[in-house]
Parts: sequence; structure tokens; C-alpha cells
Amino acid sequence: MTTRYGDRILRNIRRAAVAVALIGAACATGGPASNVGYETDTASRIFARAYENVVNKYIEPLEPSSFVVAGMGGLAELDADFHAAMNDGAVLVTHGGTALARLPPPANDDFTGWARLTSQAIDAGRERSAALRTASPEDLYKAVLNRALSKLDRHSRYAGVRSARDYRARREGFGGIGVRLNFEHGLPQVISVLPDTPAERNRIEAGDVLRQVDGVPLEGLDRNAVIWRLRGDVGSEAVLLVSRKGHPEPVRITLRRALIVSQTVHVKREGPLAVISLTGFNQRTARNLNRVLGEINTPKMPGITGIILDMRGNPGGLLDQAVAVADSFLGRGRIVSTRGRHPDSFQMFNAGGRDLANGLPLVVLINGQSASAAEIVAAALQDQGRAVVVGSNSYGKGTVQNITRLPNDGELILTWSRFHAPSGYALENLGVMPNFCTSRLSEGKGETLDAQALRGAIVLTAWRTHSGYDAKSARAMRARCPGVAEKPDQDIAIAAVVMANKGLYARAVGASVPSVASSPGPGTAAR
Repeated sequence: MTTRYGDRILRNIRRAAVAVALIGAACATGGPASNVGYETDTASRIFARAYENVVNKYIEPLEPSSFVVAGMGGLAELDADFHAAMNDGAVLVTHGGTALARLPPPANDDFTGWARLTSQAIDAGRERSAALRTASPEDLYKAVLNRALSKLDRHSRYAGVRSARDYRARREGFGGIGVRLNFEHGLPQVISVLPDTPAERNRIEAGDVLRQVDGVPLEGLDRNAVIWRLRGDVGSEAVLLVSRKGHPEPVRITLRRALIVSQTVHVKREGPLAVISLTGFNQRTARNLNRVLGEINTPKMPGITGIILDMRGNPGGLLDQAVAVADSFLGRGRIVSTRGRHPDSFQMFNAGGRDLANGLPLVVLINGQSASAAEIVAAALQDQGRAVVVGSNSYGKGTVQNITRLPNDGELILTWSRFHAPSGYALENLGVMPNFCTSRLSEGKGETLDAQALRGAIVLTAWRTHSGYDAKSARAMRARCPGVAEKPDQDIAIAAVVMANKGLYARAVGASVPSVASSPGPGTAAR
């Protein structure tokens, strides 16, 4: 991928060390969360690392005094009688109205001191409260850190050990065997086998029932425990005991785990159109997309006259993959810029390769659940006049999250910067407006697609001149094409009609292009 969009872009992404936050549930991975007892010194190290990162990296300037004491108050979720608040220049810790400790706050730049204060408040509470004494370390960390971050914005949060492992597996892949399982009937049953994985190479079949992994019976284990047994270090050996239809005795299969990265690119043919669905953005999304694009109008997929890029319901993923996916359809021009408070958060990403779709007409489908990385791609292709966008207003998740791994293996996820489309508008709270809105088709019965294209052009003009980040004005604009969760067949039908009508497609593409996006040139700031 380096040759496609330049060493400089990859260096910038790595230096910024940011990933677009994943929205929605991740698949389980890793082992169970640690049950080691709470230790004050360990907690202090975790809190110190977290507080330092909040102050140094959050998009808005903050001081520990503005969020640390509020975080201590989160312990009330575990014991409603616990209370912590500033009182006459000190932090007063009480339980059921009884004072437990009066703690002087340190200087704002003393992160270790604020962490120690937090641990002292927890210690005082644990001496008095059975609920706090018996709470797991993870429950205590979650209560404090999530309350501390809850007032910042809707995307900043703490991910505990298990959740953090889930997110990392979704972003980066995991050591596994490559099967999808059904857990409805007690023992896990193989639904499907992923291509080019240890399961496929060792002839595991759909319908197989897994009875043991490495000699451990799976009966009675919950979903997470089964998945933990199946996953492990890449290259490690796994011995399965499998019941198979037509075999009176269970079959023993030995294989070696490999890196499994979820497939996020799926393609099917609809007449002369290639419908490419992107369900997320992990580390192999762009590579797999480019493989599909390379098969179009070859003997594998001949006679394709247009492409539908379906990102409806796509919750997002990695920033570098969003840049690479957009670059796969663009030869030049701005893809996205990011702006925050930290100097490293100011980034500009431009296309630097060639259009791997060879200029085929392109329609992008989005809906109210298309978020973050999906919105970057849709906005870039729309602003650069490379695609017509069909569907409903997208989610409006327009921020980059910095992910810091904490000493306990959890993650601190902080809003680091905002995305700006090539034409300059900020995606946060606003999202992407389609050229053809399908969520309100019933209100415009009889309206021609040409009329919709004209109306869409007017809406896009207002979109690009919207300033600020206030949610109220953004809500008013988004109401023109409300986001929906559905994936109606009419979206694909309209995309096909638009591509079949060359004049309509040209008018819609032309209406998409703002003057600033036509020739952004390297180094030009987005406006």
C-alpha cells in the first residue's frame, strides 16, 4: 500500500498513532478478564497514565481538577452511599454521610499525585463499603474512568481488559482457526469456514460440532469461554475433537492457529453492476477491495459497466484504511484532513495513486448507521466528483480517537481531532448528505430523479457552508434527509437507474463538486 498513497501519508498516520473508533459490538477475543485482587499501587499507575493522556491529548484543553473528582464520584455506581466532592479546597470522601477522608488536591500538572488521590479515595471507600471491597479491579477502574470521561464527548471512554482485546481483534485480527459458530444448541456448531484459514486447510466443514479444544470439553462453557479456547498465539497448535454427520465416532483434528482478520469486503453481481459491500475497515480492507477491483472486467467478472459501493450500516474502523479505500477510486485530490489541539493531530491526506476502477461510474450507498471511516470515504468521493451518493444522512461520527494501552491491558479512547471533508465541512454531528435521499421518497411521490438531483445540489451547498459544531443547527440540516437503519432494495434500484442514465449521472456528479475540491494540490489547507 505504501506505493499507492505515499510514504509520507503512512508516516503521518503512524506518528499520529490514531485509529477511528469502532462503533458497535466487537467479537469476543482473548482470555477472561483478570480476577487478581485490587492493588493500590497498580491502580495508581493506571490512573496516572490515564490522567496524563487526557490532559495532553484530548481535543480540548483540560485540567485534572475538572474531571478527576467527578470520576471518583463514579464509585457511587457500585455503592450509592459513596460520595466524593470538592469541599473547602479539599476532596471530601464520605459514605452514608460519614466523613471517611479529607484529601488535599495536588498541583494540576502532578498526574501521579492525582492518581494517588484517586487510589486513596478508593481505599477509604473499601474500608467502609463491602460493595467496594468485593468489586473487581476492572469494575473500580470502569466506574472511575468512565465517569471522568462521560462529560467530555460521546466518543471518549475507557475500554476494560476484555473489551479492549475485542477491539484490537477487530482492528488487527487474532490468532484463530477461521470458523463462524452457532451457539444455540449447547455445543458450538460450525456455520461456515473462512477461506484460506487453518480450518479450511484441515477440512473442517459446515455442520461440524466442536466437542473439545486441547482436551478441554466445551459442553457447559459460555460463548466467550469457547472463543477463548479456540483463539491463541499465531502458530500455536490446537487439537479439536469434532462430531461430524456420517461419522459414528468423533474426529480428532490437529491444526496450527493463524492470523484471522475478519472479511469486510463482499462482492456480488447485479446485472452489469458490481455491488461491493464494505462492512468495516480493518487492516486488510483496502487490500481486499483492491483485489476485487482488479477482477472487474476480467474473465472472473466480465461486462461490468458500473460499481455500487455499499457502506450502509458500516460502523467505521481504521483511519489509514479509509484513506486507502478512497485512494483506490481517486487519482488525485484531497481525501480528508484532521484538526485538533495537539500539533500531531493536524494531518492532510491526499490521493496519490490511480483509480483502480478505471473511471467506471460509481454510486456510494450510506444510511444512518454509516459512520466514521465510511463517512470519510463517502465525503471524499462525493466532494471530488468521483461518485454519486444515495441513501440517507449518515451517522455524523466525525472525530479521530487516540487509543492508549494502559498498564492493565485496557484502553483509554480519547477524541483527538475532527475530520474535515475535502470541501472543508466538519463531519462531526453533521454526517454526509446524499445526492439522492431515499429516506423521504414517500414524501416526494412523482418527483423525478432529475428533480431530486437538483434539490440535492441545493442541500449540498448549504451543507458545505455550515460552520461550527453546534448540535442544534446540525440537527435542523440533517432533518432534510433523516438517517435510517434500514437497507431498502430501492437504494440499489435507484443507483442502477442513475448509472444507466448518463446525463443524470453527470449532472449529479457535477452538482457534487465544490470549487475548492476541484484542484486541492498537495499542502493546500482545507477551507
